[in-house]
Amino acid sequence: MAVTGLLLKQGILLFWALWLSIAWLSNLCDGLKVCRVLRSDWWFASGNYAIMVETTQKRRMPPWLPAVLFVGVLVWQGGALLLWWLAFLGFQGMHNPGASVLYAAFLVNLALWAALLIVDEIFLAYATESTHLRVFIAQMTSLLVLVLLPETV
Repeated sequence: MAVTGLLLKQGILLFWALWLSIAWLSNLCDGLKVCRVLRSDWWFASGNYAIMVETTQKRRMPPWLPAVLFVGVLVWQGGALLLWWLAFLGFQGMHNPGASVLYAAFLVNLALWAALLIVDEIFLAYATESTHLRVFIAQMTSLLVLVLLPETV
């Protein structure tokens, strides 16, 4: 089997689909722990809800705000992960019809990271901002590789 640019690009898409699926699932489990659907000692949970509560309480925000933000992120992430899987399953090259789903996956996911970076800056949440920025940069780099790397050698 020859390793081609197309195979590498499909691998990048698979990585992002898997990574975001795991991130979404850990956030979902975190939310289910908060709702007491899962036990408090459930090991697979992101802890992001507690971070949102702590961050918003520092700025004296309404107590309902973390729940609204958390659900919003879950829904946004869920949409992005669906697009990542569709992009991976349908991608046959940048010049084929499946590429439009790839751009949609990047658009939705990069917009999520951009929104999180803006909220991090508003709440001065620099600890989480650095993580969000690194993922944003990694996805931008992946997009550049997908666009610029030749698919055949």
